[in-house]
Amino acid sequence: MRIALIALATSCILLGNTAQATETKQQNNTVDNLQTELQSIQSEYNAFITSLAVVNDNLALEKGKLAKTRTQGKALVGQTAKALTEMNEQYALMIDNPTQDISASQNDYRQAIQQQQQNKQLIKDSVSTLAQLNKQLSEKNIERVRLLNQRETISEEINISRINRLTNEMQQTQSRNVNQSVSCDLETSFSKCITRSNLLSKQKASKRYLNNLFSSVTEAKLVNKHKANSSAHVKLLGNKVLTSEFSGQGTYSSTMQVTMQGILPKNEACNLLNISTRYCAEQVPAAKKNLAKTDKGTLYELTIRSNQYDDEVFIDGVSYGSTKLSVMLSPGPHHIVIKKPNYMDFEKNVKLKNNLMVRAELVKATVSLKNGQAVQDFLASGERGPELISVPAGQLTTPADSDIKQAIKAFSVGQNPITVADFKLFVNASNYTTAAESGNGCVEYLNGKETYNADLNWRQPGFVQTDEHPVVCINSADTNAYLTWLSKATGQKYRLPNNGEWEYVARAGSSYNYWWGNDAGNSKANCAYCGSQWSNKSTAPVQSFKANKFGLYDTVGNVWELTSGNNLVARGGAWNFAPKLAQVDVRLELKSDFRANYIGFRALREN
Repeated sequence: MRIALIALATSCILLGNTAQATETKQQNNTVDNLQTELQSIQSEYNAFITSLAVVNDNLALEKGKLAKTRTQGKALVGQTAKALTEMNEQYALMIDNPTQDISASQNDYRQAIQQQQQNKQLIKDSVSTLAQLNKQLSEKNIERVRLLNQRETISEEINISRINRLTNEMQQTQSRNVNQSVSCDLETSFSKCITRSNLLSKQKASKRYLNNLFSSVTEAKLVNKHKANSSAHVKLLGNKVLTSEFSGQGTYSSTMQVTMQGILPKNEACNLLNISTRYCAEQVPAAKKNLAKTDKGTLYELTIRSNQYDDEVFIDGVSYGSTKLSVMLSPGPHHIVIKKPNYMDFEKNVKLKNNLMVRAELVKATVSLKNGQAVQDFLASGERGPELISVPAGQLTTPADSDIKQAIKAFSVGQNPITVADFKLFVNASNYTTAAESGNGCVEYLNGKETYNADLNWRQPGFVQTDEHPVVCINSADTNAYLTWLSKATGQKYRLPNNGEWEYVARAGSSYNYWWGNDAGNSKANCAYCGSQWSNKSTAPVQSFKANKFGLYDTVGNVWELTSGNNLVARGGAWNFAPKLAQVDVRLELKSDFRANYIGFRALREN
């Protein structure tokens, strides 16, 4: 039995869904509008950088002027002393010779004094000008971060709109009419010939429709570069034979209407647009995050590698020896622990859905305290202070300065940013009033700009919070008051971490943008467009996300954390700032009295 295909001609009639086409047009306009807005903010940022350069240039010139004036002042001091000596000598001669004229030496001394006074005034004026320029620079730096955040926010929204646009374009439902002719020999029954023809019609319609989808999307050129391994496919919703007939020569001809829908599996839009898959990850309630049903006999390969030899790997409490290690395990959750003497334990929870590679980086411990040991001091009242984690001494090496290593001493640091509950203990014990409560409130982002709101303070930050949320709307003075009180209440030395100490614990041995890698991922932290339920809405309760390798929570996002140093700097990003600004090397320079509902702090206790 054979079937000879003598003609396969497809004529397609697109019965497009008008509502979907309208939605696609609106989505396209959204991307275009956002890109125009991005160009506008980029132009504004470029102009701002030019004005910032002017302030820096003026600051450098004024510093040079002040240095020169002070050098001149030192010379004038010498000239004044010399003039005084000469005048005294002339005066001594006048005692023996009353006719001696000392007016010239007196004028010289008087002129030297005047020049010295003028020099002091110039120094005073220059110091005042420098203070004004430094204030301008501080304000400019805050404005720079605002513009950066606005730019990155628009960039995030563009990617989201591109994903929505492509998804809408690819997942349209359409009907196509397919004309087909098949030659059937005498050995083939009519029913089998019809079945074969219908199958070929559906196959060809699906293929042509998918190719048409790829070629007709807005970003077709980019999408077609990445479609080779795409899992995008077509779902057949229905089919109907409109016309059919057999010719006298055994040819079966038909016209079939095939109704289809494009299907983009999870993450596929991101793969086709070559952007991070975090934009495509769905936010699923925790109760629904169950593994798909899998055959009981299925096993996946778990491969584990580490940067050390002679370690010991435990999986679900069972020792499997040292790395390198490959083991077959059933699908589902598994707990991995890698131990080695004098190194911090590496721990990771995984859910096996397919074969998986885990690369562990063991961090050497150099303190007598047990690695990651929890520390919690008692207050004078008998209540407990903030939860701390002991951190081993080590060296901080940043990717930008790979040849520069900063030695870090061992200390204990807050497992979380200071919480509302922690700050409430302090306020109740000391009757302290924050700057926001006694002044004009604290800053919130309103229409993309920092705006003081007199109704906002640490008790009412502008969103719903509990005692487990990080405290916000506090400034440098409020922070220092709390740490001073905590030091007295516990008998320990508490302070803010400096920039090096903060970056050391935030990196936790990592050289990536975030402690887990270079991509912000989805629902890994509370920052704008990071995919959590709090993103762009409010702070999150502490410990809502995974801890880093030192056991610290929220070193990425949630709230900017104040650090100590010559300038007031905050690190780590916040719930309403773009993921790029939550990278470990980003610094937010602030004025000392600045407070906002996205600024908090973490306490350090010296060992």
